[in-house]
Amino acid sequence: MCQNPFIQIELLSDTTFSRGEGTAGLVDVEVEHDAWGLPFLGGKAVRGLLRDSWLSMQEGFPELAPSAVRLFGPEGDCNESSMLHIGDAVVDEETRRWIQAAQTRTNDPVSPAAVLEALTDIRRQTSEMRQTGAPAETTLRAVRVIVRGLILCAPLRWLADPTPQDVRCLCLALLATRHAGLTRNRGRGHVRMTLDGDPEKTRKAAKGGSV
Repeated sequence: MCQNPFIQIELLSDTTFSRGEGTAGLVDVEVEHDAWGLPFLGGKAVRGLLRDSWLSMQEGFPELAPSAVRLFGPEGDCNESSMLHIGDAVVDEETRRWIQAAQTRTNDPVSPAAVLEALTDIRRQTSEMRQTGAPAETTLRAVRVIVRGLILCAPLRWLADPTPQDVRCLCLALLATRHAGLTRNRGRGHVRMTLDGDPEKTRKAAKGGSV
């Protein structure tokens, strides 16, 4: 279980939250994962996704502009002055405890690599030659993907009591964020984001109802 309040991120398709480097001899693009082999998405990346979604829809909700500044900070802000802090999106606490127990037990401990392999897959792809459509030479890449179905939770911490407009702005951005990660415009990275893992609560708040 995740502690309220939190953002739930459900992977509806295979997804690559890239860490910007590969693993020598295995993949050219590695996913973000911790020392236990558990994939995660950094809180700053989650905020960036929400902010991008909001910027794409802000003209439709001019009355929420002050709330957007409180949630995501002013444009060009380098001081992280927003009233909402978003933690890293990770697997739930119970799963984490089981994984840690399996890796620290004396008899036949599970390795972090085995955990990562169980939750991910490796896809290989090439670029196409524009003239012929044939695979281009020397473009074969191995990319690790997190298998669909994994659920991550990002804890929220409000530095001041949010107004209903603040919560509405957040929920609108959550519902508008449908893709994340590498190649998210090519069929991967389809996600569903909700407040406290409750789609109905999120939709209600996005319409301006109380939660």
